[in-house]
Amino acid sequence: MSTKHPEPDDSGVADIRRVRDAIARQHQGDLSEHVAETNRIAEALREKLRLGPVVQPPPRPRKSGTQG
Repeated sequence: MSTKHPEPDDSGVADIRRVRDAIARQHQGDLSEHVAETNRIAEALREKLRLGPVVQPPPRPRKSGTQG
């Protein structure tokens, strides 16, 4: 039985690398500019899709492991 391995350019990692490289080129490596644009896009999508904030559940109490 032979298992076909994806070519390096066909893997998900390669896809992510291509996208990351394109973003870096678009923003000339300026991460804060990229974050600002991402936030603008995300906000527009939240409004369009009428999505509200996600409420994070409270943290679970820690147990010390010494209680019976």
